[in-house]
Amino acid sequence: MELFGTHKVSFESVRALAVQCHALDIAAYHLLSDSTHEDKSGKTKATYEDIFTFQLLALAISLRTKLNQGENHKATVDYVSHCGFLFKYKNNTEESLGFSFKDVCDKIIHASTVSRHLEHGVQKPTTTLRGRAQDNKSEWELSISVSLFAEVVLNWVQDVEEI
Repeated sequence: MELFGTHKVSFESVRALAVQCHALDIAAYHLLSDSTHEDKSGKTKATYEDIFTFQLLALAISLRTKLNQGENHKATVDYVSHCGFLFKYKNNTEESLGFSFKDVCDKIIHASTVSRHLEHGVQKPTTTLRGRAQDNKSEWELSISVSLFAEVVLNWVQDVEEI
């Protein structure tokens, strides 16, 4: 079998991945901190982290592919701007940057570390991704609510499909 043309990424696939990431983000606290399940071995946490990372990467890759196939990533800035903060660190200075879906996807894909702090009562936890710029001269940090990101992806898909 040969594959002709481009990768096939439908809006339905992007929508499904966004729903899964949203559910995983919201479920984290209830499963890992406020549950009747006692994770004595740490395997539940490890499994959760594996699934969460896998689905988040799948969403980022699918969305990035969709953007590469002609969707305008610059038009997504207004959708995603309230989901988190992107910082660039260079020469002991900190710069806050604006970002689009493409930027978020690139950071998810190229992150060297991913961390989440689950706090009592916080329904939408923040996920922090860190990495180095391609020139290796600066570092970056993206702190984002994955559930809010998933919601704006769903809004964007809906709006694009209506055009």
